[in-house]
Amino acid sequence: MAETQCCAAKDLQWTQRVVDEQYADVYFCASCGHVHRTEKYAVSLRFPYQDRCVNCGGDLALTAPTDGGRPPDPSTVRCTECGMSAVDDRALHDRLAALHPDGTYMAASLALADTGRYVLALKLATAQTRWGDDAVIGEIQRLAVLEAINEFDRALDEAYEWSENEGAPAEVFGVIAQLEAGVGNLRGAMAALERGLNVEPDNTGWWMDYAELNVHMDERASAIRAAAKAVVDPEMEQRSIAVLAEVGERFYANGQYAEALGACSMAGERQERYAEISWLRARISAVNQDTDYMVKWLEVTRNLDPDHAEAREMLAPYERRRGWFRW
Repeated sequence: MAETQCCAAKDLQWTQRVVDEQYADVYFCASCGHVHRTEKYAVSLRFPYQDRCVNCGGDLALTAPTDGGRPPDPSTVRCTECGMSAVDDRALHDRLAALHPDGTYMAASLALADTGRYVLALKLATAQTRWGDDAVIGEIQRLAVLEAINEFDRALDEAYEWSENEGAPAEVFGVIAQLEAGVGNLRGAMAALERGLNVEPDNTGWWMDYAELNVHMDERASAIRAAAKAVVDPEMEQRSIAVLAEVGERFYANGQYAEALGACSMAGERQERYAEISWLRARISAVNQDTDYMVKWLEVTRNLDPDHAEAREMLAPYERRRGWFRW
């Protein structure tokens, strides 16, 4: 459907507002403020337990007695808030999921979130936790969408509630760490990662995040230990080297040359593959008056980064001296 030409510089975007005490996806022009479309939805802002309505988060109740020990008929299970039956609840979300070519709750939720329609994305993420093929990714998506609509406290409360549930997956601790970091609580993020690493000690991605958080807090020893755990993973190698180089530079700036060398050594054989490490090694060798090692690391730095002017300048006198003896 063609949109009304509201102004010469039309810039249409989705945003979220509360309309009549309900969250709504609002399609508006960022240039003139004209609202082109408002889509209100009931959404669940509570943890999606099985006895809660997917549509609105209200409590579910039986409207007819069960037949012995058999499961209740979904048509007799209704929400005490919105009045929708479990059958109608699923049918509604199936229709919404059909907006995406894949027809799945998760695919639709991800696509809607990418376009900024976070309220509808939240509904379908909740449906994924109940009827989808993977409830964990549905809950992770729920928390991401809650964060996107600035419901930071709700997202954190729900994540912590999830983590306390019996059988909660380890992934929840990574989600909590991300949420805590997003609100500036770096200590909270580090504590969450520590809990996660107690469960999955070989998770190099979490070790890497933990190392970077320690760099922000200037916890140098912890940053080095964590980066050393992550550097063995090729996917984390560059980030790990960046942490080791940064911590090494801080030690070097403070005149703690042995500690700077220790940070570099955690890179092992990778020291000769990264100019930021080899350049630091060259300067440490210069301070220690170890000319042979200084020249070695300067040559490594120049080979890795031919445009490294400081390394070239520092190496030049020693290259000329060698030249005098070559003939």
